[in-house]
Amino acid sequence: MHQKFIAIVVILLFSASSILGGGFALYEFGGRASAMAGATVAQAVDASTIFYNPAGLAFLKGTQFYGGTTLIFPKARYVGPEPYPWAGNVYDAESQVFTPIGIYIAHKFTERLGFGIGVTNPFGLGLKWSDDFPGKYFSKNSEIRSFYISPVVAYQISPYISLGGGLDIVTSQVILDRYLLVSIDPPNSDPGVEVGTVYMEGTSKLAVGFTASLMARSERVGFGLSYRHRIINKFEDATADFTIYDQYKTLFVDNLQLFVDQKGSTEIPFPGIITVGMYFKVTPKLGVELDYNYYTWSIFKELVLDFENYRLDTKIEEDYRDSYTLRLGVHYELNDNLSLRAGYIRDKTPQPTHSVSPLLPDNDRNNFSFGFGYKTGKLTVDAGYMFVNFGTRSTIENGIPVAEFNGSYASNASLVFFSFGYSIR
Repeated sequence: MHQKFIAIVVILLFSASSILGGGFALYEFGGRASAMAGATVAQAVDASTIFYNPAGLAFLKGTQFYGGTTLIFPKARYVGPEPYPWAGNVYDAESQVFTPIGIYIAHKFTERLGFGIGVTNPFGLGLKWSDDFPGKYFSKNSEIRSFYISPVVAYQISPYISLGGGLDIVTSQVILDRYLLVSIDPPNSDPGVEVGTVYMEGTSKLAVGFTASLMARSERVGFGLSYRHRIINKFEDATADFTIYDQYKTLFVDNLQLFVDQKGSTEIPFPGIITVGMYFKVTPKLGVELDYNYYTWSIFKELVLDFENYRLDTKIEEDYRDSYTLRLGVHYELNDNLSLRAGYIRDKTPQPTHSVSPLLPDNDRNNFSFGFGYKTGKLTVDAGYMFVNFGTRSTIENGIPVAEFNGSYASNASLVFFSFGYSIR
């Protein structure tokens, strides 16, 4: 019974570990670009090109400041499956707002040489469930945050072609809060007893990656190619803080060492991203761009957790797949001051069905965006809105449950973004 008890504790602590997914990968780091669904790798209009395609710096002029944020309002709903006691019950995630930033400064040193630095959060989101949610033993509250500091340089090798590249200096934080459910008598059919809570938090060591890109453009056509290298986040001093209800402490007298606050370590990867796109200036006022992103999510094959108490050490299969995103963006210049934008995104999830969990249930997405830009003198204002539709995804395949916690999830998100730019030429 002692070994069975330990095995069950490990499963309940860490089985819903897939805190990453397409739903945590963000791309909205400029008001103009976001309104065009992020289809901007072949354009260099403002300093957000530091994120989308560093080579575009060589086509900017003077010194430019550009920055803003995106307000993300995620929604998620869970419906219980048969034959569980909560079959047919509906549970909604709690309301939250996330605010990733994109802040940039770019400077042209010569006619051909440009430099810039940006701060962004390409991976970061979370989900919080109510106290009566049956999946609270897998996740009550989860959140991941990342900070990328990206110094980049670009050089124009001809009037029409530029090369760019730089570094990504990255740190990230993961938070996971959940209730503890354990079986007092493993052979018993009782699903378990709630005995307390555990709060896990970790901040990664600094990691360094790189970007490399190319941009070619003429008066009416543009081409962009960008690569952002993968990042391996190493968490060496993550903490797990346990709170056990008083009435259950005596039941676990032989196993209390499992519930002692302790440190742990793990590694979580962020994928590499390859982006290619074409821009066409259809008329003097109308422009269209089509981009393709390829994410190397298959590097996330497993999650290995090592704790001070070796009996909690475990390895969890994730089996993520490489994925892609298609982006279509358009802009129309009403006049010299006002521009209208719109876009569409088709986003393929990397998350296999057996990894879907209450942490952040991911699915293939269809996103729609629109926005505007206003320019007066040296000042630019860009704003817009995006609706992200995850649709519905079930962990029941052909009548067979395939995940640790099964059911159907319906998710969407509303994004409101705005940026401000100022140029000195």
